[in-house]
Amino acid sequence: MKRPLLVALALAALSAPLLAQAPQGSSPKEAASPAPASEPGKLGLEEFVETPGGYSYNPQGRRDPFVSLLRPVQAGGPKTRKPGMEGFLIQEVALKGIVRTPGGGMGVAAKPGFIALFAGPDPTKSYFATTGQRMFDGVITAVDSNSVTFLQEVTDPLSPVKTREVKKNLYASEEARQ
Repeated sequence: MKRPLLVALALAALSAPLLAQAPQGSSPKEAASPAPASEPGKLGLEEFVETPGGYSYNPQGRRDPFVSLLRPVQAGGPKTRKPGMEGFLIQEVALKGIVRTPGGGMGVAAKPGFIALFAGPDPTKSYFATTGQRMFDGVITAVDSNSVTFLQEVTDPLSPVKTREVKKNLYASEEARQ
């Protein structure tokens, strides 16, 4: 019985100074709103936030601490991807088959050697490629009877290596051995 009475008295004692500061005839909501800055030349919070260009970060050669380090770094190439194999990342394509051609055909079958069959991000389409085929982040350097080797451009600005070799095997059991 004494505890609720003490809490009620404490609340009444604390709210009395707040009610005394409110102008007569005003509601408690109006009394709770912050008053404008009383000092000339200083902006209140509302004026500072609503002022266009109220704050701008000046890095002076340092990185912006508010920009995420996890965002992807754009390659030096174009920002929009081309259609077909030239617009695919190496990690987006899956090696589905390899064919050997004697040459004398048309297109990629014009020269003798191996032709790789890839499935792109859209599984309903297939793409043929051979050595020298450009991709968005690399180039095919070698195609043999059971694997395709890529030279991938590394886009990490902190990495000392600028390119790395990526190999995609036709059979998953061979990938586990390496």
